[in-house]
This record gives sequence, structure tokens and C-alpha cells, in this order.
Amino acid sequence: MSEERIKNPYTIVHFGDSHIQGDRISGALRNNLQALGGNGGSGLFFPYSLCKSVGPAGTNSRITGTYTYATLLKNPTNQRIGALGYQISLSQGAVFTMEFNEQFRGQRSKEFTVLIHGTTDTVAIALTTPGVLKSQEPMGNGLTKYRFECTDIPSKIEFRALKECSLWGLEFIQEQGLVYQQCGVVGAQFTHLLPYSADILSMLERQKPSVVVFSYGTNESYGSLDSLRYQQKISAFIQSIKTALPQAAILITNAPDTRSAGKTPKSELLVNRCLDRIAKETKVAYYDVNRAMGGWGSQALWQANDLFLKDQLHFNKKGATLIGSLISHALFVACSIGNKQQTLLKQEISASFPRQRTAPIRTEPTPVDRIYIVKAGDSLSAIAKNLGTSVDALCKLNGISDPDSLKLGQKIRY
Repeated sequence: MSEERIKNPYTIVHFGDSHIQGDRISGALRNNLQALGGNGGSGLFFPYSLCKSVGPAGTNSRITGTYTYATLLKNPTNQRIGALGYQISLSQGAVFTMEFNEQFRGQRSKEFTVLIHGTTDTVAIALTTPGVLKSQEPMGNGLTKYRFECTDIPSKIEFRALKECSLWGLEFIQEQGLVYQQCGVVGAQFTHLLPYSADILSMLERQKPSVVVFSYGTNESYGSLDSLRYQQKISAFIQSIKTALPQAAILITNAPDTRSAGKTPKSELLVNRCLDRIAKETKVAYYDVNRAMGGWGSQALWQANDLFLKDQLHFNKKGATLIGSLISHALFVACSIGNKQQTLLKQEISASFPRQRTAPIRTEPTPVDRIYIVKAGDSLSAIAKNLGTSVDALCKLNGISDPDSLKLGQKIRY
């Protein structure tokens, strides 16, 4: 990433969970990077509100007629799903409408595209608002990009399904500037991308992003984690992206410190160690959001300083902006760009970062929070290496006299 490059057509695609779908963290990153590269818009977006989710801000969406939807997490009929992590199946004759107001975070323009998945032998949709179809581009795997042009910048996009088809996303076309597209899905974990990797990779190959960002770990933190399997699968996925997009830089950010409704994220430290190892193994960039916050237990300080919502899981606007500023500043420093922006961001971070500790902060979770279940083929040395500890330490903590006497299903504290 250089200042000259980002002033040319430049696309960043940011995958993640609800922290990203809410578009506050990614929105802060977009604003900071577009201050250097120009406003190329927010790329592809989706009517999440029609899928019993939230957003995007500044839109009001509805469908007249019959439709169903699927997500990375909920896909009972095994629908194909692309990079945005959502799809809507429209029945023949259904009319889709999306209205925009001043709160919309994208950059609207006279030209826009609609991504439709389905049979490609005939036209699948027809615009019902003033405008003309400029092109119909097959993108492979049953995906078609319809490009429309209106006489004025539209305050509403509306089209009718001429046959059964699936909506995968919409985008306002910009001729220049930096495009920052978020692909967040509420509740998502990194592994939820894997069953849809073929369609995700196909879309990314078409978009040719210069940077791909992955921000996961929060949802993994609240359950049990098979760290070896997790690391292997995600590393293989990252390698496939590097192969498909040799020109793209990849950045992984980890799980922030959270306490969903007061619950302790028992696997937070483990998943963040895994993400760190994945980045090192695949030789991609890594940013430690958790450490930037202050590490394990720092959520209490951020909560006390009004940087979280009441659920203790999601940042409010102020907190999300601070996280976005921390990542942006780290990017600018690492790439030696935006000296003026670096100074401004440093000032903003200094003014917003919580200082006074209002609650005790533990540096580590209690041992009971951290349990590894022995699986077939495990050895204590392999477990110790994966957990970032030693065989001796595990033996002492668990009262193991013979390191070679592990039993299937045995619980190992660490």
C-alpha cells in the first residue's frame, strides 16, 4: 500500500462478524483511508434488514411478493452464497425496493450494478424505476452482473424478478477513488466462510481487491475451540486466497476483549493465539486489536469509559471509531503513508483512549476457563506446542506423571 497506488482505483474488502456488518469499525477505516485515496464508495452492499438482521444504515428495503433468504449461518436449503454472506431468493414477479436517505454511508451515483445468481440464458430482472440496462455480464458459476444507468442519482432502486433468481448484492459505480467494502455477517466465525469458499474466491477474483481484511474471533471466543483443526482449516483457506489473488495484501485482526452479557469468553486467548499463528504460518499481516485495547480484562475499562453498548459485546459509535482509528494508524505507520493523517489519528486516539482504570483487570483468565479436550491422535507435546506452553507446565498443572498416558476425552487444564 502506497499513497500513489491508493489514489488510483483501489479496492479493500473487509470480512468479519457483527463488528464489521454494523459498519462502524469498517466505516472508520473507510473514512480514514478515503481521506488519502478519495471516495470510491462502499462497494457491494446488501439489504440485511430483509434477512431479519440490521442495516445497511440509511436504507429502507422491502419486497412485494414471495422470497426467502439464507446466510452463512442459516442455510437450510443449501443455497449458493457469495462474499457478502447473504442471499435472497426471489420468486417470479417479486419486486425488490431499496430507498436511500442521507444516512447512507455509500457514495451514490447514476450507475449501479445488481448481482443476480440463477440461470443465465435470459434476462432475470427488469428495472421499474427510471433507467436503462447498459450491460449484462456473465461472471461464471451462474452469477450475472446487471449494470443500469439512471438520468439522475437515484433515491430508490427498484426492480422486478422476471424469473426465479437470487440477489447477491448491489453497488453504485464510481470511476475513481478508494473502494472500501465490508462483508460482515452477524454471528459469523472465520470457519463459516469455508463451505462457500469457491463462490467467495470467484467473486474476489472478479473484484481484484488490493487488500483483503479478516476480522474474526469474537464468536469463537464464547465456545469450545478445536484449535488444531481451526488453525489448519483457516491457514489452508488463506493460502487459497493468496494463490487466487497474488497481487493482494492480506490482513488478519483478532478478537477484541468483550464480555457478552457478562459472560466470560473462555476461548478468547486461545483463538487469538491461533489467529497469530495462522498469520505467521501464511506470512500475512496481523494486527492485535485485543492488545491495543489493553489485553485480557480491558473491556471493563472500555465499558466504564462509555465505549461499549450495554450488551458488553459490541462497541458503540465512539468505541468502534477508536478501534478503527487504532487499525488505521497502524496501517499508515506500517506502510509509511499519510503523515498528516498519522498525526491527526494519534491525537484522536490519545484523546479518546480510556486511561483511568475503574475496575481491576486480570492479566489471565482463571484456569477453569481454559480446558483442552484430548482427541484421537493427540500427544501432550503437540498439545503443549499448540497451546503455547510446555509439557512440564501441563504435567504440573494437571498432575500428569506419564506424558504418554493420555486418554481420549481427557480434560487438560492450561
